Amino acid sequence: MKPEKWFYKIVPVIIIMILLLNAFIMFTSKYNDSHSGVPVYQFNEQPNHFVFLRTFYISFILYGAALFGCVLCSRVFMRRLCLITGLAAAVLCVYIFDDLFTINIFIYLAYISMVSIIFPFPKNFSLSIAALLFFLLFMIHPSFMGLSLGGSQFTKPALGEILVMMIVLLLASTLLAVLRFFMDQYKYKQETIDHLNFVGAKLLLFNHRLQELAKQRGEDAVKEDRLRFTRDLHDSCGYAFSNIILVSDAAVSQGEMETAHSQEVFHQIRNLAFRGLNDTRETLHLIRKIQEPYHESIETIYQLKKIFEEVAGIAVAVEWGNMKPDYGPAINKVISRIIQEAFTNSIRHGKASRILIQFWEFPREFSMTVTDNGIGAVNIVKGIGLAGMEERLESVGGTLALSSPLEGGFRLRIVIPLASKTAMNGLMVYKEHLIYGTKD
Repeated sequence: MKPEKWFYKIVPVIIIMILLLNAFIMFTSKYNDSHSGVPVYQFNEQPNHFVFLRTFYISFILYGAALFGCVLCSRVFMRRLCLITGLAAAVLCVYIFDDLFTINIFIYLAYISMVSIIFPFPKNFSLSIAALLFFLLFMIHPSFMGLSLGGSQFTKPALGEILVMMIVLLLASTLLAVLRFFMDQYKYKQETIDHLNFVGAKLLLFNHRLQELAKQRGEDAVKEDRLRFTRDLHDSCGYAFSNIILVSDAAVSQGEMETAHSQEVFHQIRNLAFRGLNDTRETLHLIRKIQEPYHESIETIYQLKKIFEEVAGIAVAVEWGNMKPDYGPAINKVISRIIQEAFTNSIRHGKASRILIQFWEFPREFSMTVTDNGIGAVNIVKGIGLAGMEERLESVGGTLALSSPLEGGFRLRIVIPLASKTAMNGLMVYKEHLIYGTKD
């Protein structure tokens, strides 16, 4: 069992049991001496002694049940009910006698310990102070709930005794609240480490699956392109070179040729070679323009969604809107890369369990919104991932907006202008022209 499990459940149960057991032993030893002929606690009539014992026992049982209920119940309503019931039962247990530093202090300490341990800081400290003020009211006014069972007035404790009692309870409350604070810090760090290990394993598997997908799609694309390129080269170059061979053989078989006829033959050979060369160059330019197979189309989003749901166990919903199936290699790659980074941020930083992706195309721009139900972020710090998103968007003229909605979670929205898509594709072709060259 983890240390925090012991602290939040078993430790408060043990403390409450020890304190209540001490209070019960002190009460029975002083007020329930069955071996004495006369009750230790002096009453005018013997039946009042039975009423006195019954009142304490019922209140004590109710008090213990309320304390254990606060510790063991996880539902908010039941915990609040036990909290209020325990506070009332604590007063009922001790208002009928003035044993301030024996029974009373153990009863009060049990409640203070329960509140300080099971509630997080600083809520636990606030609740314990409120309980102390509530107990103080009954210590200052012991007859607040009426006369004693014997018909006499309660003895009001001295101011010094009340002050010492409150100091002891306040110190206990402070120490336990501080202990809970450090335990929460330890738990947070431990959960952070566990979460990072979990995220690391999931992201490693996610990236591995993406690499396998890219490799598989790449291998399939290579096979398909290899067949297509060899077919095109065979059809274009084979046709040209076969004709060149045939024309050359025919010219050789004729022996000596007139100058005009020979020029016509060589001109025909030259034209065949030129067309074959152009066809070969066109095929090679197609090879150069091949994009990464994994980012060729919007269909990649289906694969990203499927793999991420299988690996991370996070539900991903996609609203396609009026989105087109293809926006060109450049924009397609930016969209899929940003979705991949958004998935990573949602599980690593946001600790989300649901993600919603929404697409919509406006007359001159395209938008994508990714919203999760994670913890959100009050101050958004742009790390390497978000900076990488902005750099990718800049390449296609897009913008990035980040926010934490009022309902919680984190929202990422990108906008890519579509009016400049043709110009950008033309710019990419021009860059390829500068890099590879197209001069014949």
